[in-house]
Amino acid sequence: MPLVRNMPPKIKIVLVMAQERRLPLLDALESCGIEVLPVGNCNEARRTLEAQPVQAVVTDAVLHDGDWRRVLEIVEQGRRRIEVVVCSRLGDPKLWLDVLEQGGYDVLVQPYQREEIKRIVEAAAARSYIRPPAQARSHKPNAARVAVAG
Repeated sequence: MPLVRNMPPKIKIVLVMAQERRLPLLDALESCGIEVLPVGNCNEARRTLEAQPVQAVVTDAVLHDGDWRRVLEIVEQGRRRIEVVVCSRLGDPKLWLDVLEQGGYDVLVQPYQREEIKRIVEAAAARSYIRPPAQARSHKPNAARVAVAG
């Protein structure tokens, strides 16, 4: 009888990004073996999060009907154990600090690098699994990361 290993559960995320911008990131996420539920705005994100169990949310910094802060609010209102990763066109240290201070997990910067995407999304999903529900989401950035950012 063949040996059966316990495979970790497949990561499922919501990608909140306008359709015209999401293809490079969607391809990279799927090439990492991550199941992606793509939506185009905050309202679609809310509906999807209410209907689907996911381990993380990856969102564009700016959306047609809001921004990453609104997505973070939607996740918090659902009282789910879900980390939020923000995508940005620019490597902006202020955005990165804002995201961390307000409870987001991390920032992905274009051009997207597959290994960086995989590392950040897997870590966010793992944290989502272990974080108790309704835990305060504001984790302060550590001193080393703050020093690098700015």
